[in-house]
Amino acid sequence: MAGPMLRIAAFGDSLTEGWGLARDEAMPAVLKRELLRRGRKVEVLNFGISGETSGEGLLRIGAVLDAKPDLAVVEFGANDYFQHLPPALIEDNLDAILRLLVPRVPKVLLVGIEVLPEFNLDDRAADYVPIFPRLAEKHGVPLYPNILAGFYHVPELLLADGTHPNAAGVRELTSRLLPHVERLLDALEARG
Repeated sequence: MAGPMLRIAAFGDSLTEGWGLARDEAMPAVLKRELLRRGRKVEVLNFGISGETSGEGLLRIGAVLDAKPDLAVVEFGANDYFQHLPPALIEDNLDAILRLLVPRVPKVLLVGIEVLPEFNLDDRAADYVPIFPRLAEKHGVPLYPNILAGFYHVPELLLADGTHPNAAGVRELTSRLLPHVERLLDALEARG
């Protein structure tokens, strides 16, 4: 493995933390194993806290910045939706997170979430849908559009709560996220 060790901060809610799973089954641990297997020299830090909204994430952004990551993977939104927080508030919180991260972290990946019928947003769904692409464009960061892709409606990939991924679900989630992370690592390595 050539080159310097690159530090990744996985910053989000229960989908990052690995709610209901062992620490080594959580997305950051699985991501690290997959990257190491591909010859990447990485450290992946788990800054996930279950139940957090984007606003609560914003309150602890200092810990992420203090870690001095080379890449931050930002994953919030599900709890905001389930708590029916106003779309403008979610966008303001995520905008503030990105305003703090983008100037200080060489690469940032914004992770979005699809608004599903079970979120019970009624006519407000149209206000939520554009938040992530709009912020990705505004801050010039790539977007992985849907953290729920591949596992959310697949019973064998879910825990008993029917919402969170089990260990196999996390592996599926990570396999879909991985190419987006690798593109950013390639860009970091190309810079030297």
